[in-house]
Amino acid sequence: MKVNYAEFAYKMKLFGLIIVAVLLISGKGTAQVEYDELPKTNLNLFQEITRNSLSELEDVVTIIGKEKIYKITVEDNTERKEFFVNELKQMFTKVKFVYEISDSVDYVIKFGNLNFKTVYTDLKARKFFGDEYVNREINVNYDFSVSGKDLSSRKFSKSYKDEIKADKIEYVENGNYAFLKSVLPEKTFLKKIIVPAVIVAVSAIATILFFTIRSK
Repeated sequence: MKVNYAEFAYKMKLFGLIIVAVLLISGKGTAQVEYDELPKTNLNLFQEITRNSLSELEDVVTIIGKEKIYKITVEDNTERKEFFVNELKQMFTKVKFVYEISDSVDYVIKFGNLNFKTVYTDLKARKFFGDEYVNREINVNYDFSVSGKDLSSRKFSKSYKDEIKADKIEYVENGNYAFLKSVLPEKTFLKKIIVPAVIVAVSAIATILFFTIRSK
């Protein structure tokens, strides 16, 4: 049996190209390696936003007097209170804040309407077969008032937004508080159906071509 070497070489070349395509599509190609910086965790962001927000309270306390005794009241019985009180204790180490007793205090600082929330939106890929990204939004809202002072209730509302890789969700959600976590939006039809179908089809073609070449 006479072997057509030109045809054989052509098929081998085609087979090699298909294998490379399969590797690239499935994300296993090594042609390009990305070294991404890890994004800030949700806990880090909630801590940063909360501590920055308390700068206004710090100004109020400085004006009234740090030598005074302040009773802290947080109108919330969830883990949000635990997180918020912990941030207060870490930031106001040199101020006379008390959290349990109510006697012999000069002022009462009351916090209410605590709202800490993580939201993910718009799951998408920048390229047809590229990594998936998701928009992240961290929200912190609350209000506070100081008894015995002619101050209206102060409201704080801050949102932080960025874009992170979807495969970093488990990393950024590390922590025990429920508000650090949220639900990812569903994948688009393209990612759920079309891309897997293309990968399967290309893999099947490569397999058929491989055995066709071997049988020659």
